[in-house]
Amino acid sequence: MNTQTPLVVTELDAARIREMGARLPGAGRGLPGLRDLVDRVTGEADIVPGRRIAADVVTMNSTVSFRDEATGLVHRVTLVYPQDASIGDRRISVLSPVGRGLLGRHAGAQAEVEMPDGEPRSIRVLEIHYQPEAAGEFDR
Repeated sequence: MNTQTPLVVTELDAARIREMGARLPGAGRGLPGLRDLVDRVTGEADIVPGRRIAADVVTMNSTVSFRDEATGLVHRVTLVYPQDASIGDRRISVLSPVGRGLLGRHAGAQAEVEMPDGEPRSIRVLEIHYQPEAAGEFDR
């Protein structure tokens, strides 16, 4: 995934993502989404304490609006771990292409994502409606 802006991830989110990879055989290397996410968090992200993350950064369990730049459609979703994903409830997994593109992005940032069919898409974070850390919830 090509990224245009730096990623910022909380220490707790980074630890949980690394743990997800470590629990699977081959550190999750058989799951491309997980492998990509662990590599991005380990190699690209600026990891900060949850109490110091800016309120305009997408963290786990944040509710955000983003625009698909190709279609112009705006989507409002909550970014969750895979076990909590529910399309009907608009809860998307951090392992999905869009989920990986949202995590760690500031409002206004753009990310290039590769959809499951291989089509590249550009998404832009429009607004963060809820971020656990901004609400004082540091263990979500």
